Amino acid sequence: MIPSSETFLMPPVEIAGQLNSEERRIITAAILDAPKKPEVVLEVGTWLGGGSTLHFLRALEKNGTGRLWGIEADRSIYNQMIENIPAAAPEAIQRFMPLFGFSSQVIPGWLKELGPEEQVDLVFLDGGDNPFEQIQEFMLLADRIRIGGQLFAHDAKLRKGKWLLPYLSLLDNWKVELHDISTEGLLSANKLAAKPSPQSSRAARLKLRSMRLQPIELIGRLLPSPVCDALLMMMPARFRSRVSQGR
Repeated sequence: MIPSSETFLMPPVEIAGQLNSEERRIITAAILDAPKKPEVVLEVGTWLGGGSTLHFLRALEKNGTGRLWGIEADRSIYNQMIENIPAAAPEAIQRFMPLFGFSSQVIPGWLKELGPEEQVDLVFLDGGDNPFEQIQEFMLLADRIRIGGQLFAHDAKLRKGKWLLPYLSLLDNWKVELHDISTEGLLSANKLAAKPSPQSSRAARLKLRSMRLQPIELIGRLLPSPVCDALLMMMPARFRSRVSQGR
């Protein structure tokens, strides 16, 4: 008896991901249910590709349009990720453009390559643990995100995202929501207008300044990294994770 073609089908490749099922549903819906089908999607921090990366790609493929650019700064993780994605989503691989490097260096060049007229439809921020990184990434991208565009950021309840949520909430050209559905928390925001009012922009700047002047943040910026690492290692594990990640 000749085996059917189904006999030769390989099981789907599973890739580890860091978002829970509800967070994955929300970001997938952001692609599938958007009034304007997203064409330009940027993700900062792909990890191994099994979380937001894979779900964005599958949603874009279902829409039949759009591309995802994914930035990853860890070389070993980047190498593993670019092997994982073709195996897990071969049907959508043509929609994926991986970018290696630190977001502060990659984003300006990426925007230049897009061209001055191209706007960004959706951004997902999930990079390093330094809370100022998300602020920097937002500032680099804010003017290029179209009105009606969407912004997501993971770890909104932890150290990584603890500045972006209060900062963005003060800008009146953004509608911000915290999805309190995990230990980490997911921020989502919609752009309502091209620019914030001067009053809200000033309030956001003052809030950011006050957060940057917190004692723990000053210590982290002023002391050399080896000293900070040594101080962390001297702490009990539960305090170490609270200081370094906000857990």
